[in-house]
Amino acid sequence: MLSEPVTTKAEWPTLINNPDMAYFDSAASTQTHVSVLNRMNKYYEEQRCNVNRGDYRISQTVSEDIERSRESVAEILNCKAENIVFTTGATQGLNMIAEWHKDAPAVIITEAEHTANIMPWIAQGRTVENGRLIVLPITDKGMLSINEANKIFEKNPHAVLSVHSHSNVSGIPLDYKGLCRAAHNAGLKVVVDACQTIGTHDFDPFTIDYAVFSGHKMYGPTGVGILYGRLDWSIHRAVIQGGDTINHYDFSGNVDFKEGPTKHEPGTLNIAGILGLGVAAEYIKWIGYKEIERYMTKIDLAMSDAGIFDGQDGFNLIYPSYRQNGRNVYSFTCDKFHPSDLSAMLSLEGIAVRAGKLCAHPFVNKLSRGKGVLRISPGIYTDEKDIEHLAEALCKAKKKLV
Repeated sequence: MLSEPVTTKAEWPTLINNPDMAYFDSAASTQTHVSVLNRMNKYYEEQRCNVNRGDYRISQTVSEDIERSRESVAEILNCKAENIVFTTGATQGLNMIAEWHKDAPAVIITEAEHTANIMPWIAQGRTVENGRLIVLPITDKGMLSINEANKIFEKNPHAVLSVHSHSNVSGIPLDYKGLCRAAHNAGLKVVVDACQTIGTHDFDPFTIDYAVFSGHKMYGPTGVGILYGRLDWSIHRAVIQGGDTINHYDFSGNVDFKEGPTKHEPGTLNIAGILGLGVAAEYIKWIGYKEIERYMTKIDLAMSDAGIFDGQDGFNLIYPSYRQNGRNVYSFTCDKFHPSDLSAMLSLEGIAVRAGKLCAHPFVNKLSRGKGVLRISPGIYTDEKDIEHLAEALCKAKKKLV
């Protein structure tokens, strides 16, 4: 039984307006909490203005609220507000980091990275063949060998390590603290894609140089994200030039950039999105990561009890031996049918899931022999009725396909 829920469907507008849908695509985008939407609507209805430019009351009020959002995000990261740059999402943050480190002799990633943490590096002409891209293998248990990684770190002391903290394919975490500590000890810079961590698991950035994540994966809005930096922002050039990043410039090329994170926030920000992101961070803090992990662990047990992990009809959970408190991403290979066909059948039954390569093509190709997988990813709003609905729909769909 899923007792003591952390929330109810009444707090999630899309779920209210789609009462027959069971939403299991939270790894792609979580639902947005009503408090987030209320704050964004308040901006558009009562405070519509630009920020950091006007001397009038609502502009000053919203400008202050933007900085409060920065502080709220910093609180769930256990860092200072000055470490936080607002972006359009994790993809922008990773591209900025790649640009800053384009002269690094090598970049080290894992084979399980999201496209957003692969393409910015490949775009620089890095390949495994020319040695400028080094790919760490994932073991048959879904993990990474720190001992093997450490050997590579020692041979590449001036490289950049850029890895995820939780896999968007398997939900399995890297030991990113140990991995990043080993990388730092060898002299590497460290980047972490925390998109599948923030909002579900506590995150410690203190062994990391940079981290990125997106608002739409932590019960917040789309179009806004975070770039965390442990270092002084002034050492990095502004990748995108624009207004509100400078104190003074002239036509002779003399430019005095602002100090701190605003140097890297050009133009008009996604004001409503940032305000909503701050509320989402406050909502997560209010519930607490321990409570979120407790409830997600109960969802895991309920899904197991419902037979979803049984492996019947060639529907096999990848890395079935791995069970973790708070796991919220499950991908399945489909031996007897195509995952996209199963996804389409489930959609007809009101089930929202994801099928395909999950923006991790080389890794999913390896796991599925090029076929793709079906991913089920619950959220804190998932309840017992949703799981029963999913189990019944899976049984019905598989019978039609096998």
